Amino acid sequence: MAEIDPLLARQLRRLGLEDLDAPPDRETWHKVVARISEHYRHVADDRSLLTRSLDLSTNEMGALHRQLLAERDRLRSVVVAIGDALTIFHDAASSQVEPSRPIEVGSTISTAKRRFASKLGELFSLSSAAPGGATQAAAGQAAAGQDAAGASGSDEAINEVRVQLVALGDRLVQLLYDTAEKASLKKQLEVARAVQQMLVPSQDVIERPSLRLASHFQPAAECGGDWWTFHDLPDGRLLTVVGDVTGHGISSAIITGAAKAACDVVRTFAREAISPAQLLRVMNCSIFEAGQQKFLMTCAACIFDPGAGSMTLANAGHPFPYLVRNNAIRQLAAQGEPLGAASSAEYTSSTVALEGGDALLWFTDGVTECENESSEQFSEKRLRSLFQSVAACAPEEARDAIVAAVSRFRGERALDDDVTLVVARVR
Repeated sequence: MAEIDPLLARQLRRLGLEDLDAPPDRETWHKVVARISEHYRHVADDRSLLTRSLDLSTNEMGALHRQLLAERDRLRSVVVAIGDALTIFHDAASSQVEPSRPIEVGSTISTAKRRFASKLGELFSLSSAAPGGATQAAAGQAAAGQDAAGASGSDEAINEVRVQLVALGDRLVQLLYDTAEKASLKKQLEVARAVQQMLVPSQDVIERPSLRLASHFQPAAECGGDWWTFHDLPDGRLLTVVGDVTGHGISSAIITGAAKAACDVVRTFAREAISPAQLLRVMNCSIFEAGQQKFLMTCAACIFDPGAGSMTLANAGHPFPYLVRNNAIRQLAAQGEPLGAASSAEYTSSTVALEGGDALLWFTDGVTECENESSEQFSEKRLRSLFQSVAACAPEEARDAIVAAVSRFRGERALDDDVTLVVARVR
């Protein structure tokens, strides 16, 4: 007899059939047949349930697959519409990088906004026409209800996207206006900086029989207010003026121009009679009228007289120049309030004797107040010690050493203020 399945053997033993070689009695046989029949019914019921479950799962998966395909097509259309809409604003911005007239900018932006609204209308049509729950009616009422709910949720998501795009469109419009305004301001700053560059001598080394000067001018990222100039006067004398307007921007550059113009007027008409104090008084009136007390300027004016072997200076709130003689350094102090603080101000001139080999340094506070990445200032103490150590060098070498030291100290930090310095050596 073939080997019997363990489960069947267990069932037979429960029915009392221990010896399978002997035929069972009638009652036991009926029990065996009934138990086998019951087992087959359970197997049939399980198979039927499994078949129905597989059919239902297949229908649901088919419905979900069709819904995902519809959502894919819908989202693809949305992405295309968004891309087209954003391209409109890109084209508008690209065509007006530096607008010539505000009216042209407004017309271009208005056109872009109308085209953007039209694209949003197309987006609305695409989302409304996308397949919904009705296309899955063949999957049964339950599946169709799920599809309808999914489509409704997708419509809400698309509507939310559309609302956000409308807000994005408004922000892009404002961005275009801001870009046009900044482009115009950038051109104005470029003009102002060009004017500022014209207010300082083009040559960085000036050679005279009794004096040699070397200068450095480095404007900050924003248009600032530093300037310096020199002029030959009768009898071999030499005028130097170093100034610094408070603040930054176009207004500071304009005040600088007014100061330079006043200096040129005094230099032209006074000539032999010019003095540093007189020069500062005229410049003060000019800056007071132009700045209306909103802008001040510190200034140091000096006249070098090789015949007398001296230098006359006056100061309007500017950092005092340094004089190094025989490796000893001192400041050339002269008191005076900044230019433009009052309608009338008195300035006094003082004279200091100079000798061959003397070294002089004029500078603006952009040098001493320059900060490193730790917000530490370069300071006058560092500048004084550095200039004392390089004063015996040629003026351009001393200048380069100071510029390099300030640059190393500043590191990667951007300039907050213009940097101007002038080094001179008496022969």
